[in-house]
Amino acid sequence: MTNPADIADVFDVTPVQVDDDGRLFISPVISDWQAVTERGIDTVVDLEGGLDAGVPTVPNQHLYVYFPIYDEELPNLNKLHGIATLCAALVTGEHRVLSHCGMGFNRSALVAGLILHKLGMPGPEVVTRLRARRPGALFNERFASFLETL
Repeated sequence: MTNPADIADVFDVTPVQVDDDGRLFISPVISDWQAVTERGIDTVVDLEGGLDAGVPTVPNQHLYVYFPIYDEELPNLNKLHGIATLCAALVTGEHRVLSHCGMGFNRSALVAGLILHKLGMPGPEVVTRLRARRPGALFNERFASFLETL
């Protein structure tokens, strides 16, 4: 598996589209709210904690979900499934969702992967898709294994 330290764009903060319809994105820390709004993103799932320095406030008409998780262990699965179910319903309802964490590799991919699965994508395909769209994603094998078994 690719080591993220070997990737030239490791600090690229541009949201990466992970679905086919342009409604689901992953990214590291949000440093440029304009890059988010240009993609029509209206829902942010923050997995790192607190609003990013680049986001002084969440604009009106945006949903901000605060769900800080660690990069080592799987989070509470009931809560994880609840957030993924909510986000899948939002994506189905024409909303655009951004899942983001510190680096945009593991936690954001875990949540986006579960959303993709709830939208009908098989687990192994989810992992392949995320790794193709965001090189270096899911190097946390615990997260990758969880998604592959869905």
